[in-house]
Amino acid sequence: MSRPQTSTEIELGRFENEPKTNEIKQFEKELVVASLRGDDTSWLDDFFPDWIKSVYVANDNTAPLTVPVNKGREAMAYLTYIIDRYEDLPDVVIFIHSLRYQWHNEDPMYDGVPVLLNLQLNHVKKRGYVALRCSWTMGCPSELHPLKLSSDTDDRSKSEAAYAAVFKTLFPNSTVPEVVGAHCSSQFAVSRERVRETSKAEYEHIRKWLLETDLEDQISGRVLEYTWHIIMQMPAVDCQDAGQCFCETFGLCNLTCTESGCDKRYKLPSYSVIPQGWPEVGPGSEGWPERGWAD
Repeated sequence: MSRPQTSTEIELGRFENEPKTNEIKQFEKELVVASLRGDDTSWLDDFFPDWIKSVYVANDNTAPLTVPVNKGREAMAYLTYIIDRYEDLPDVVIFIHSLRYQWHNEDPMYDGVPVLLNLQLNHVKKRGYVALRCSWTMGCPSELHPLKLSSDTDDRSKSEAAYAAVFKTLFPNSTVPEVVGAHCSSQFAVSRERVRETSKAEYEHIRKWLLETDLEDQISGRVLEYTWHIIMQMPAVDCQDAGQCFCETFGLCNLTCTESGCDKRYKLPSYSVIPQGWPEVGPGSEGWPERGWAD
């Protein structure tokens, strides 16, 4: 009698019909993971055992990989990796958060596994920089207006108010953009060549600012969230047509789309924290989508 499938094998079976390419074999790639002590990153080894992984634990100075100071959320880990590895980068670097299920993952059930499995590395190399999101919900087409500030006091408005001064500090020879638009959440893939279009000294300058800024973490991190694409030489508004993005970035080319989104790909949940035990616990309640809603 055959043995029962393990939970990992069952999960892997979910993606048997996802688009497959040979791109993973063609390029050396590395996952750079921003995590905190206690985060469960075992899913990365379960689903991507052959991928190189650099897991930074920002609040544990005894971890194999950590950061100078736990500030700016994921930005400190990303900057530290780039600075430390600038001369020894893989073909493609994929910067992600640590947890498998996150509200901003571009997947019907917010699952990071298909996002990474479907990522088209040839396209990353060609475009240089891609966000790991395509829907315009949060960030596009115009998240911040640094020269025309809102009177609100939420984190978005505080980040908008801080943006112009920070931009002038980080890029003293550049003009502050009137509008900044980019996909939210600071998860992206970038080619080695694109990383190196910005000098190591410039990354060190950005990290020095982050180390020294008095801005709260949620504001400094958010300012950099909407600056990464500019650091990586993309225009201030980098909001690709959603259908084109899903096709080129994830190989999902038969979707029904508008400019800003595609059917059955993403719903903005009512809360930003995934229910504990998701997806076995929580779907269909309190604003979370039901399992199978996109089938």
